[in-house]
Amino acid sequence: MAEPDSLARPSSTVIRERLIEAAVQEFGEQGYDRARVQDIARRAGLSTGAIYGNFRNKAELLAEAVDYGLAAAGRKLGRALNQGAAPADVLQLIITYHSDPHQRSWAPLVSEALAAARRDGEVARKVHAALYRAEKSLTELAELAQQDGSLTADIDPALCARLVLSVSLGMDVLTSLDVKGPDHDAWTASIHRLFAGLATGPTG
Repeated sequence: MAEPDSLARPSSTVIRERLIEAAVQEFGEQGYDRARVQDIARRAGLSTGAIYGNFRNKAELLAEAVDYGLAAAGRKLGRALNQGAAPADVLQLIITYHSDPHQRSWAPLVSEALAAARRDGEVARKVHAALYRAEKSLTELAELAQQDGSLTADIDPALCARLVLSVSLGMDVLTSLDVKGPDHDAWTASIHRLFAGLATGPTG
């Protein structure tokens, strides 16, 4: 006899997502070195065994948390494209979104991951892979922007992607350090002017 829905056990996907969401909060609050797997499991309402049943260690969980966050951001941008947003507008959205105060929960995780990657080779490999996938997606966006004419053809799409990624990561690090950011509206207007220049290419 099947279990009632109210008593059904969560799927492995749901368990992983609960652990990752708990890890994002724990790493952001405690830092990578001080965060304990038992506290992450407790925050997720699961046992420590659930962590080791899904992740080899804390380093893998940190990298997965970063990858999960980047993938979630990618899905959001994909929805914007599907709703008719121009590729260049989506690239701008990535930069302007990172100046929004709502990034407070994500920014510390990125900062911790970058710091941990300098000390832990396994974390470095996984974080590098996650960032590589993010930059590849940004490069593809830049290529789409060139196809529709909103990004000049003489700009290297890979360099445009690196610019967007660098600004985004830089904003995350500054936010995690509680450095006061620029006015969101002024920042957004400035980014729009920057991309307007990239659409027309060099003058003279």
